[in-house]
Amino acid sequence: MIVNISFNIFDMNDTDDKQTNNKVLTFNANKCTNIQLTWTRQDIIDPPPNIPETNENKETDDSDDEEEDEEQEHLDNGFFKPTYSHQIFKEDNIIGYDPLVLNIYMAAGSLTTYLETNYTLKSKNITNVEKELLNVFSKTDAPIPTKDQYIQYIEEKEAKFRPPGTKIHEYSINDRETGEETNYEVYFGRITDPGIVRYHEKLQVFVLWFIDGSSFIYTGDSNWDIFFIFKTVMIDGEKRYGIVGYCTLYNFYHHPSATRPRISQILILPPYQRNGHGKYLLNSIYNYYKNNDSIYGPVYDITVEDPADQFDSLRNHVDLLNIKQSGLFNDVKMDISTLGNSELFENIRKQLLIPIKQGKICFEIFLYSKFIGQSKSHPDYKNFRIHIKKRLYKQFIGDQKDIPDANVGANGEQQQLDPETIEKNKLNAIIELYKNVEEDYFETISSLQR
Repeated sequence: MIVNISFNIFDMNDTDDKQTNNKVLTFNANKCTNIQLTWTRQDIIDPPPNIPETNENKETDDSDDEEEDEEQEHLDNGFFKPTYSHQIFKEDNIIGYDPLVLNIYMAAGSLTTYLETNYTLKSKNITNVEKELLNVFSKTDAPIPTKDQYIQYIEEKEAKFRPPGTKIHEYSINDRETGEETNYEVYFGRITDPGIVRYHEKLQVFVLWFIDGSSFIYTGDSNWDIFFIFKTVMIDGEKRYGIVGYCTLYNFYHHPSATRPRISQILILPPYQRNGHGKYLLNSIYNYYKNNDSIYGPVYDITVEDPADQFDSLRNHVDLLNIKQSGLFNDVKMDISTLGNSELFENIRKQLLIPIKQGKICFEIFLYSKFIGQSKSHPDYKNFRIHIKKRLYKQFIGDQKDIPDANVGANGEQQQLDPETIEKNKLNAIIELYKNVEEDYFETISSLQR
């Protein structure tokens, strides 16, 4: 498999500045980037065509932009676009005098790389694309210098690639359109393994493209664990591997002799999203740590560092389903008082490695499912809403950081709000937060019924 990332002339802005009789051209690095996961040599020889577009022939209506973005998210032949480029190119811009040509090839098994660009170290373009990309690509396995050498590598060596680490799980998914079964394998490794470090150094560039505010982990710290998913296919009678996604976890010490792994980064590459791979990956992590000690001893529970909304949804789905399948919510009292049942949530932590706080959120979702369609005047539903609002108040508003106590007047000066207005602002904030909670809980419940 080869990852082909092609920066094309797309959504280009011209300015009136000139140097050496050429206009300065500004490219949006996200919109001009096409990424393709391919499996054959032919895809290396025939990269995707460049599609020039300037402000002169581009629609300016915002709704058209949104439609275009939606269409470009998943293009034919497996093309997709990065979401973020600002950690590679300042303000997501690539600037120069020549029409931009940039193809990045990565063999997605070994992730061996070749960069093809006219914005090279020697070019006179303002943004040195080659230099900026070399800064974020592997230093141990630097990009191959020529396309011919790269093609030779793909033909002679790529088929020999095997995933690093230890295989811990395998599963199959049926293609939604063709119904064809595809096989996947999950691998585990520790950062103390030189093979894991070397492979991760090539893989980590994807977090810059697809996780906002992400950064590279410090691989000199021996506490990191990594899980990988690989797709497997047969090509010319040989089993081949292609990266699908991965997750990094940091192991913290928990007194007196336990480990608390914390999920740091989890990424499923766009062509494989919305196919259930996140659930398989998260469950593989849980199952591994249930059956294996970590650095400081048995795993106490598994926490998450600053989860994004999408991951919260995934986690709630997986955790609630696992609790229901374990039977731990069977025969519990179906009202808000159950949240005080410390023995219940301690058992959930011990058996499923779900933190007590997360276990309680899962029970809130489970309890809310019983109120869907109920009248708001139902006493249990009313108590449920009061409990959630109190929790939200304590979590988000108790310190009053998010509630303004002053307005900006017409003269630009702050005007202190009266206590009644401040309390009204708090109430409105709580109502809005609660609406979001119900929407999230309803989505989790719906996902379990699909």
